[in-house]
Amino acid sequence: MNNTIIYLIGHYGVGKLTIGKAICAATDARLFDNHLANNVIFSLVRADGSTPLPEGVWPLIMTIRRQALSAMVHLAGPQASFVLTNALMDDDPMDRQALDEVMDAARQRGGIFVPVFLTASDAAHAARIPSPERESRLKTTDAEKAERKRHTRPLVRLDHPNRLDLDTTHLPPAEAARLIIEHAERLA
Repeated sequence: MNNTIIYLIGHYGVGKLTIGKAICAATDARLFDNHLANNVIFSLVRADGSTPLPEGVWPLIMTIRRQALSAMVHLAGPQASFVLTNALMDDDPMDRQALDEVMDAARQRGGIFVPVFLTASDAAHAARIPSPERESRLKTTDAEKAERKRHTRPLVRLDHPNRLDLDTTHLPPAEAARLIIEHAERLA
């Protein structure tokens, strides 16, 4: 891959980070998982994935994300590719803004933007959400809460010519990564 931004978008537990790592292992892409930004703030306010977050958390996290995007645009080499992850909700203006800012970063780099929407069955989510690894990364581990969110808050709408949709219920991460890489390379 060359000068590509792959944006893995999906609800909690669809495998965004795992697939992102697999893409990076198979290419020279660099991973910017949303929890790299989130956990700077989450660790300071002692977020536990269950307790409501204090007012003002998300604007601070957006500042960190913007700085990362600025580094991608202004500091990373012109051939660099990136994999980003996020759960972007359609009813959240800040999530729409985050998506627009990533698309703008790809445009500023003169690169390819590849939005990948990941889904999984309720059973897959229920099995993946309550894991010790998620808890250690300050991620939501309450499967019931995550299911309510999935069923009441749809992902951000995006009609984009480069969009790819994948159901990860029975798709191994390495296979998902291969499909995403092949899709991105066809667009190049």
